[in-house]
Amino acid sequence: MGSVETCRLALNAQEIRDLIEAALVCECANVHSMSSLRSQGLYNNAGKLEKMNIRLMQLVKKLQEAEGKLGKGSSTK
Repeated sequence: MGSVETCRLALNAQEIRDLIEAALVCECANVHSMSSLRSQGLYNNAGKLEKMNIRLMQLVKKLQEAEGKLGKGSSTK
């Protein structure tokens, strides 16, 4: 596996919540799309979308963890 590049991104609490909400909406839409692709026999495409969806949910989990840490570290939300 190749090297992984990292970068820092500064987001405030509201931006993190907005990203989480948008990702969850996409996740829901992706589930419907995967179902549709499978019903059309497009299993490869559905599988690719499923893998992307799994990665998206991993990122959402990281964002939720960051949001939790942000909430603990500040007195206002």
